[in-house]
Amino acid sequence: MSTKPMSTRKMWWIALISGMASYIDAAAMTSSGTALVLLKDTLALTPEMIGVLSSALTFSVAIGALFGGRLGDLLGRKSVFIATMVMIAAGSAMLVFVEVFPGLLAGMILVGLGAGADLPVSLATISEMAKAGLRSSMIGFTHFLWKIGSMVALGIATIVGSMGQLGAQILFGHILVVTLLTLVARFAVPESTLWLEQREAEKAGATSRSDAALGWTTLKTLLKAPFAKYFIVLAIFYTLMNLGSNTVGQYGAYMYTEVAGSSVQVYSTVKLITMFLGAILVLLFMRVVGTRWRMTWFVGGAICTITAMCVPLFLGVTEGTLNVMMFLWLIGTVFAGEGIMKIWTQESFPTLLRSSAQGAIIAIARFGSSALVLVTPVVLATGPGALFGFLTGSCLVAVVLAFVVFSRQRTTVIDQEEADAAAAQDAAVDAAPVRVQG
Repeated sequence: MSTKPMSTRKMWWIALISGMASYIDAAAMTSSGTALVLLKDTLALTPEMIGVLSSALTFSVAIGALFGGRLGDLLGRKSVFIATMVMIAAGSAMLVFVEVFPGLLAGMILVGLGAGADLPVSLATISEMAKAGLRSSMIGFTHFLWKIGSMVALGIATIVGSMGQLGAQILFGHILVVTLLTLVARFAVPESTLWLEQREAEKAGATSRSDAALGWTTLKTLLKAPFAKYFIVLAIFYTLMNLGSNTVGQYGAYMYTEVAGSSVQVYSTVKLITMFLGAILVLLFMRVVGTRWRMTWFVGGAICTITAMCVPLFLGVTEGTLNVMMFLWLIGTVFAGEGIMKIWTQESFPTLLRSSAQGAIIAIARFGSSALVLVTPVVLATGPGALFGFLTGSCLVAVVLAFVVFSRQRTTVIDQEEADAAAAQDAAVDAAPVRVQG
């Protein structure tokens, strides 16, 4: 399949349009907590209802990532990430206009399923259309969009925090507008050429239609050599690191107020500063992640994450130690967190498994975080040292395991696929008959 080379400018445009999945995911997670509190009195939402709505969003993202990634490998990237935007738009509209609990629950589920399903497919789209020298930076760019999504949602929440139901509608309306704009822009994004080539090659080599539907695309392949090592390590790494990120994100205000005796205002100020700093550091991450210094920066980030959890563990939970923890955790996870996981995943699996692997890894991590969330308040009440000891150990296991495996990785699957495709195209050109005019 011969195509005209894509310009770098167009690659970045597609990276932006595809990467908006990360922006929407972050905006939805950040907005929902504030919005549900604003709706509590107007719609008579009980604490139990708010808990169900929040859990529905988290679990739906995990389920969406699992099945969306699979469908992206089977049906193609474009059809799935168009459908996911429609789901998010429908769910956001329900959250804006519906005023009964069942409608809010349905809206949360649709937004979660759509956002979760879109993440692995959009990442695969970016990695497959980007040329090798830009691939890591473009995948890193999606993490920058995630930071921006969180910052924008937090900024809006600060402005509308006293507006009650109208404030909640503005928060959800922001997601609706961004989703609709992204949906329109995505119609112009072409299907992944690499996916089309691999899918055609698989079908051509299959002995039956059922064989073509399995082969590379079966999830069982993820647990077989040579991919099992990367899948298992990435799932463990991201799950363990996400435990810390989820605790800092969801229970940061709780720890500041209930454990350290500080205030929400202090927490919000520190969080906003760290988010802004994080967005700047992601730009640095984009510059270094595609170089030979990648693992050096990873080691530095890993040390920061472990130290972050050690500070409140050994010095106690105070406003000062939590401030240090927030800053160290932010710096560390930029270089040794979700961003590098996305890049390793895109590099380690073949085209017809790439989206499935990414979706499964995201799903496992989100389910793991949901389990810890259920017991975190109890653990904090009985003794925060146990929580920070557990998180310190989790970080240590995660980063050591990832370093051992990925510091030895010399070639990537996606680079090999591109080299094979180029060689096949060159061979086809050489074999073509020469037409003699005369």
